[in-house]
Amino acid sequence: MLYIIKFFTFFFPLCLIPFTVISGVSAQAVTVEEDYQISITFNLEKHLLEGTARITVKANQALSLELNGLTITGILLKDGSSSKKELQPVHNRLLIPATGKSKELYISYTRTITNSLENLISHRGISLMHGWYPVPDKAMQFHLTAALPQSFTAVTEANLFPLQRSGNKVTATFSTASRTIHFVAGPYSHKKRTIRKGLSVYTLFFPEDKGLADDYLDAAGRFLERYEKEIGPFPYPHYVITANRLPTGFGFPGFTLIGQTVLRLPFIKETSLGHEILHSWFGNSVDVDYSRGNWCEGLTSYLSDYSYRTKKGQGSQARKEAISTYLSYVHDDTVIPLEKFDSASHNQQFAKARRAVGYTRGALLFHELKKKIGSQPFSRAIRLFYSENKGKKASWEDLQKSFEAASGQKLERFFQERLEQTEIPSLQVKDAEIGSIENRPVLSFTLLQLTESPFSLVVPVHITTINGTTIYTQFINQKDNRISIPLDSRPLEFTLDPEYSFLRMLAPAETSPVWSEFIGAESRLIILASEKERVVFSSFLNSLGTGDLNIKLSADVSNQELSENSLLFLGMDQKPARSLFADPGHSTSGFTLDVRTNPLNPDHVAVLVTSSNVEETESVARRLSHYGKYSFLHFLHGRSLKKTITPSQSGILTVMESLPGGGKTVDLNSFDKIVDQLSNSRVVYVGETHTSWSDHLLQLHIIEALYAKDPDISIGMEMFPASSQIALDQYILGEKPDDEKTFLRESAYFNVWRYDYRYFRDIINFAKRKKIPVIGLNLDKSIVSEVFSSGNTDNLKKDSLKSLPAERDLDLPGYRDHLAFMNSVHADGGHGQGKMSGFIQAQALWDETMAQNIADHLKRYPTRKMVVLAGTQHTRKDSGIPPRVKRRVNIEQSSLLNIYDASGPENLAAIADFFFLATASDLPETPRIGIVLTPVVNDEEKYLKISQISPHGKAGEAGLLSGDILVSVNNEPIEEMADLRIAMLGTRSGDTVEIKILRSENNEPIEKTFPVELSNPRQPMMHP
Repeated sequence: MLYIIKFFTFFFPLCLIPFTVISGVSAQAVTVEEDYQISITFNLEKHLLEGTARITVKANQALSLELNGLTITGILLKDGSSSKKELQPVHNRLLIPATGKSKELYISYTRTITNSLENLISHRGISLMHGWYPVPDKAMQFHLTAALPQSFTAVTEANLFPLQRSGNKVTATFSTASRTIHFVAGPYSHKKRTIRKGLSVYTLFFPEDKGLADDYLDAAGRFLERYEKEIGPFPYPHYVITANRLPTGFGFPGFTLIGQTVLRLPFIKETSLGHEILHSWFGNSVDVDYSRGNWCEGLTSYLSDYSYRTKKGQGSQARKEAISTYLSYVHDDTVIPLEKFDSASHNQQFAKARRAVGYTRGALLFHELKKKIGSQPFSRAIRLFYSENKGKKASWEDLQKSFEAASGQKLERFFQERLEQTEIPSLQVKDAEIGSIENRPVLSFTLLQLTESPFSLVVPVHITTINGTTIYTQFINQKDNRISIPLDSRPLEFTLDPEYSFLRMLAPAETSPVWSEFIGAESRLIILASEKERVVFSSFLNSLGTGDLNIKLSADVSNQELSENSLLFLGMDQKPARSLFADPGHSTSGFTLDVRTNPLNPDHVAVLVTSSNVEETESVARRLSHYGKYSFLHFLHGRSLKKTITPSQSGILTVMESLPGGGKTVDLNSFDKIVDQLSNSRVVYVGETHTSWSDHLLQLHIIEALYAKDPDISIGMEMFPASSQIALDQYILGEKPDDEKTFLRESAYFNVWRYDYRYFRDIINFAKRKKIPVIGLNLDKSIVSEVFSSGNTDNLKKDSLKSLPAERDLDLPGYRDHLAFMNSVHADGGHGQGKMSGFIQAQALWDETMAQNIADHLKRYPTRKMVVLAGTQHTRKDSGIPPRVKRRVNIEQSSLLNIYDASGPENLAAIADFFFLATASDLPETPRIGIVLTPVVNDEEKYLKISQISPHGKAGEAGLLSGDILVSVNNEPIEEMADLRIAMLGTRSGDTVEIKILRSENNEPIEKTFPVELSNPRQPMMHP
């Protein structure tokens, strides 16, 4: 825009502008002919600043000034010939071209400041950070005069502190050339502490905070003494810790500006203060040459924040948290190489990603460099870099030179890779094996770099043997690196980089779900329980920014969307949240933010947020961005009561061998003693391998023994769906004639379960004799199949959806991990290629339905106990049915496992309360007819067609032919495989069965009957 310049008389109170340059106060002090004199006054009532500037422009030098935010009231340019020229700025910029004469430029201006996050003019204080004077495009020497209320004390970049004062005017000269200057004043109480001769530290705190001064002075003294030893003399004669009414955290030459609202937080004086003091050396005394990026923030962060955490023994944890934060914000569309990072501003696009590059990637570069060259050369390099560059601008190249000189190593490739590449190292272990060389065990493995271009890396390898853990360091610089390490003992396991010595991709087991992961997610879905919750969480939603937020009401969210996004649930009284996490158990008071891995897609997170009211939300909403590294947060009245990070593995772990568990045999109990303990539980789970006869025999004995102690029991069976309950009651409880085959047909046993019914026959018969209710626990197979194949519940019919438990917990510890393994086994075995999201939801529906049916039955019969028969994954006490029953009804439960037929799990105590070592002979093999059958469905007619005659059976001898249609077996009609299994129930090898078939002869269908002797061929055969 063009400014209209009014004619006026310039008045510059030259007597207020000192020209004295204080020498010897800074290594940066320079003699300059170009200087910049500012005189400012304030109208606090009107929040108004009035300023005049006089700028010396040297001969043959051009000058450009930025005037954004200023109202210009006059501009005048004078040269040595006493000619005067009035100028007009264009587009908020004033350009003074170079001429052969030196010039004096005079500018008068005003600015009114209200509702600004950077500047403040009021009776409470003055804070001028940006846009309060014409900003030059080159470094100049500033002289400042300000008229202030008598009660105000001021601080700015200056050679001396306190500032010189005469009446209501303060003056300051800063002999270091700079483009920027800042000014702060207020009704401060100040205190001083002398650190050494020539160096003092001050506090400028508001009266209400003056009690904090001594602690801040003590802390500042410790930081100053530390860094003078590590780097060199402090570059200024004073340091002023200044409180600001605005929420800031800045470090300027000679002073820091800290928001008053955070002064009382312990971490400010313990860490943030040290960070800002350190900027006096790096960033102020040594300026940044931005031609190849900003090295300053990374170096300062490493020597302060990371160093403090390391001193507390938290170095590895701090670096892991930093990597997690980096990976949360830096994606393909936000990544930049480190050499392109220049600004730490929060106002830039992708600010969090940019800061993650500059601060995190930069800091971890220095840690990796320290590990590469050693601690002592690293310390020498820091001192050398400062001594050679103080008072100058320095670049990454200057840093490289200092580190090469101090270490004697060539570091060109190291810096080139870390500054220029956007990728970060990604490692994978392959083909690990234990060999032997010269009678010593040797651990060998291939270490792959998965990046497009390999890095030169020093990788720590922690190898654990029975004698302890030893650290070996491996240098790699190829994509494919074969490593062999001789050892004294056989390795049990090894871990790559558990101390996070460099920035790299994290393995899945190393990751923790954290809040920053949602903030930085590329695909986010925010789900409101209701419009009422929108009001409760409005301030929270505002804090997430003005970007493209995808917000939906819970009723409008599909199940498929839950697996495609990182999720933010606002309010837990909603079906989508309950279908994944049930009731998370949040406190009913305060504000809780709970980050979990999205159980439908581990590449995403799910955040569960609850708040008791609008005020609780508002008290924390604006602060939550500072808690990005945490997995769980709970606040009450704005005060943090709990903050945790979900534990995860450290380093990339490869297990080679596991040491077995054991115990004293005297601790083993007899069957009767274990049953005595089991009788105290209302539910006893007996896990099984479905084809283990010893497991099923153990189940029968447990039922018999518990029935003998208390006949008021029932048997819950995974093998029957709830829809089979009528058939179960009619057969077991005697409501229908004693007809086993009818029962199997009406309960659809062979269509649902398909395992040999003989495994359960004795259990069913015992229940029938004793009139013990058998409860079908499972859900219909069609529902499971649909969810597994589609990956979601969106296509289920409304009646099916209503029948499912609304609360489903897919986030129990380890649940997704062992289901992922089971899914891979299913896929490898050719049992379908359903999505993992469908598999975990189907399994959870299975578990939750069984839990719901158990709980409903126990509530209906308050005195009754139940024995539950189910697969071992379902009976796990950590993540199977038991915790889901516990969520619904608070009762005593016991889970037991037979470990004889299978290798005992490593975490036996975590998944079962009792174990047995039960053995039994296998069931006699099911006799075979010697035919291969193909199911056929034709015009609503179902039948089984003989597609092949086996040479190992006797069907061929009896006269059966390929192409025959099976009509009946022993007069039992046959339409499907379940009919055949029922018809052959109880037969043995050597028995003869009557097989009726339908055969086409001369194009005419003819029924024929053949007696066939059943046999057990030695070779395994895939036919009945």
